Amino acid sequence: MAAKKLAFAFCALGFLQTSFAGFERFWIFSKDADTQVAETWETLSDAEQRALIQRYQSLKELPEAQSTALHQRMDWFTQLPEQEKQKMRETWQKMSSQERKDLGSRMQKATAEERPAIRDEYITKYLQQPNITNH
Repeated sequence: MAAKKLAFAFCALGFLQTSFAGFERFWIFSKDADTQVAETWETLSDAEQRALIQRYQSLKELPEAQSTALHQRMDWFTQLPEQEKQKMRETWQKMSSQERKDLGSRMQKATAEERPAIRDEYITKYLQQPNITNH
């Protein structure tokens, strides 16, 4: 009986230890995320703050080649009829990341005449498949 009580006590302590991990997020007197960010920012030196701002800005800005390619793709997409746009959106959502990359590289290498055929190939491949759900 004593062994049962001892085992129960250890289990209870283990549960309490894991259940309260990260509990400070919910504690009313704990600092919120904005305060923590502000305090962290204030601890950085001026040089570190400038470096961090420059890094953030460089991440936001696309290189010229990527920007041009992105605008060309956007222009191509906006010229499609609304029904074709919707089909492409649905197809895109069903594709894996690798398949999206493959489609992009195929479209870049293809001529203007070949692109509608490639688009139709992917649309028929992904929109004709029955939806399979796992229960």
